[in-house]
Amino acid sequence: MSLDPNKIGVRVDCTVCGRTKKPIGRSAPVETYLCDDDCVGYNQEPRVGSLWPNESEADFGYYVGQQGAKWR
Repeated sequence: MSLDPNKIGVRVDCTVCGRTKKPIGRSAPVETYLCDDDCVGYNQEPRVGSLWPNESEADFGYYVGQQGAKWR
């Protein structure tokens, strides 16, 4: 089975701080103002996945779950 170019990341906003959640296990530039695991809402619903918004599973290079993703 190959990586799906049609499975793409979506923007997930934190219900606690209101910021966009950083994808799980991914690094972001320091100057970005993203929700991360320092916020109590990061691990709450809605849950974020491993992809950046509009990044495909094929672009990422690894299989990812369904959380924080949609199919185009």
